[in-house]
Amino acid sequence: MKRDYAIYQISFKILLRKGGKVLFLRSTEESYIDLPGGRADNVENKVPLQEIIAREVREELGSKIKYELNKLAFQYRRYSKPRQIYILFTVYKAKYVSGDVKLSPEHNSYEWINPVTYKFNKKDFEREEEYQAFKEYFGTK
Repeated sequence: MKRDYAIYQISFKILLRKGGKVLFLRSTEESYIDLPGGRADNVENKVPLQEIIAREVREELGSKIKYELNKLAFQYRRYSKPRQIYILFTVYKAKYVSGDVKLSPEHNSYEWINPVTYKFNKKDFEREEEYQAFKEYFGTK
């Protein structure tokens, strides 16, 4: 019996830490919580992940932001209705080094938050799986 496998696009995000806080972005369209990063372009199949992430971070936060990329933190999935595709989000830990945030039009605001004391709310996320992934990673209830 032949199996049909799910097809996913992959989005590479960073969890940017500055001291005890992390950078949360708000999406322009729905004002959901988002993290810096995005998907590989069609011509980037052989480009190292670090370079894809660096390009996306420059696009979303500006060219002045410097960071150190670390290990994988967590993952979650989302179905994009407009694109009719599943997206697997892979979130990497990153340490803020320097630079000022200059948001792209994709986001309308940002905030450095303390994830331990932040009250995660389902309405801040597009899907339940995202909400649960953030709560589990940060160990909040």
